[in-house]
Amino acid sequence: MSATGSLIIGIVGALMFLISLFAFSQRNWKGGVCWLLSGVGLIALLTYMDKPSSNLWP
Repeated sequence: MSATGSLIIGIVGALMFLISLFAFSQRNWKGGVCWLLSGVGLIALLTYMDKPSSNLWP
């Protein structure tokens, strides 16, 4: 993984976590769970795309 990719993934992950915390603080547990799950999926996608072998997509 590249250093720049790891930095971007970390920033995106932190923002998604903060948005989910804000949703939980507003007593919106469904929104908080949705933000957490979408954040995990986005981090997984970005991590996969940052791998050196991801350029093997057809």
